Amino acid sequence: RARRRGAAARLQRLRRELGGGRGAPERTLTWQAMEQMRFLRQELPEEWPPERLAQGFGVSPDVVRRVLRGRGCPPPRRPDACREARAPDGTLLYRLPRGWGGPGPGAQ
Repeated sequence: RARRRGAAARLQRLRRELGGGRGAPERTLTWQAMEQMRFLRQELPEEWPPERLAQGFGVSPDVVRRVLRGRGCPPPRRPDACREARAPDGTLLYRLPRGWGGPGPGAQ
């Protein structure tokens, strides 16, 4: 028990020191800025290497690489895919009624 309390106390202290925020970090680039970054890299790759893009947009080169590798838009939500199961040939095996699992309003 004492060992668990000590570990929990160390973890809390570490969270306080590192900022302690839960969830993903706050987004620093807008969708428009990401589109512009992709456009510059696609049209003028010699003039806009990832390091220069990072400097121009005020983010790290790692963020630039992730943006350039990404698709450019958030994936569409497919709530039915979470509530149904299909066989390899595509036939529907079962579908849960609304409100039973899957993301969406009224999920249990």
